[in-house]
Amino acid sequence: MEAKNTPPKVNVSRDGLEATITFSIPSGGAPKVEYSVGQIIGFLNQANVTFGIDQEAIAGLSERIVYQHPIVVARGYPCVEGQAGYYEFTFEKELAKKPVIKPDGSTDYMNIKTIEVVHKDDLIAIYHPAVQGTSGMSVRGTPIMAKPARDLPPLMGKGFNRSNDNLTYTAAIDGKIEVQKDKVIISPVHEIKGDADISTGNIEFNGDVVINGSVKDGVVIKAGGNVTVKGLVENCEIYAGRDLFLLSGTKGGDKTILEVGGSMTAQFLEFVVVNCGGNITADYLFKCKITCDGKIELTGKKASIIGGFVSAVQGIEADEIGNSFGTNTSVSVGVDREREAAMERLRSKIEDITTNLEKIKKGIEIFELAGRERGLDFSKDPRRLQLLRVKIRDEAVANRDKEELSKMEAVAASGERAKIRVYRKVYSGTTVTIDDHHAFIKDNQEHIEFSKSPDGIRMSII
Repeated sequence: MEAKNTPPKVNVSRDGLEATITFSIPSGGAPKVEYSVGQIIGFLNQANVTFGIDQEAIAGLSERIVYQHPIVVARGYPCVEGQAGYYEFTFEKELAKKPVIKPDGSTDYMNIKTIEVVHKDDLIAIYHPAVQGTSGMSVRGTPIMAKPARDLPPLMGKGFNRSNDNLTYTAAIDGKIEVQKDKVIISPVHEIKGDADISTGNIEFNGDVVINGSVKDGVVIKAGGNVTVKGLVENCEIYAGRDLFLLSGTKGGDKTILEVGGSMTAQFLEFVVVNCGGNITADYLFKCKITCDGKIELTGKKASIIGGFVSAVQGIEADEIGNSFGTNTSVSVGVDREREAAMERLRSKIEDITTNLEKIKKGIEIFELAGRERGLDFSKDPRRLQLLRVKIRDEAVANRDKEELSKMEAVAASGERAKIRVYRKVYSGTTVTIDDHHAFIKDNQEHIEFSKSPDGIRMSII
């Protein structure tokens, strides 16, 4: 074997922050070679290692070489990343708005936080500006740049003031604070300290309404936002554009009507008519007529549906449905024939309007063509103006109906796999409906799930 000395090998780490040198044992009996500091640095320079060289380590190698073991001979330093600007909010941005299940199995509705309230001049947000990072350097002398830390734009929204330096934000009014699509909104709240009754009269307010007492017989409440009632709801009408919170429940007399654009939370519902655009959470439902575009979830010690007609497009979950007395109880999920018929009527209406619009457009084109051919101006002709007015009216109606149909179809699609889950018992006398399939329960069933199958309704043990 030929005797030879192999030059040392210089390796640079993948991140460029460390360089090592490894000396191979001479082969074939070649004598060991000593390298000077200058020679070792020359090996590093050949590998483009020029920064952070460890002179002490190289001096040690020049006195005594370590074979077959990589020795760190240069170190760079990493960049230090900065921190992007961020907002520190002093209010709760997300409210659970759901009751808490107590250890004894009961449900705590009274402590649901339905809105976040601030007062004028309250601090609502602090902005922390971006802090830029510092660059690093590789052992090859190449700068390692920190990513630019970006600042955020000033908060958008309404109902608050900001300091001249855009660092602090304070409430401009007393009201409810929330974040809507990255905008902070503070809006007025109509609050009744006691009961809503003959002394307060009917209530109509574009924002949120909070009733700290009860709602008495005959009162009508119409709100563009949320409605919260901490006391009992009696025979009345409540229309909430968004969510409805009945923290003590309602004892209607078949005259109570609840129209809810969003979701609804109630301790219990008795003898009420409900039309809800979102989900419903409650302890129990007793002899109600309920239509819900979302899901109905019953929680608490009772968690039951007794009597009445309860329909939820996306599904129903309860511990019990019906009772031992055989009270007629109907529960329905999915899309029933009534909803399908309503969508079909709307499709037919849109088709008729669209057909009529095509005729109107052709009529307007006839006036324009005649004007060009005869060199006349028909722009103020009463017949043409009438066609334009009808066109504008019908286009607005068509657009509105198309939007409504789109919402209805989305609701229908959400109920495609709707189920009814009963964790304890379904009593005889209960009628179960899924889409247009029906099942009448003749014998009590326990721990059961109802779902749709090609043959109708499937019953499975859970």
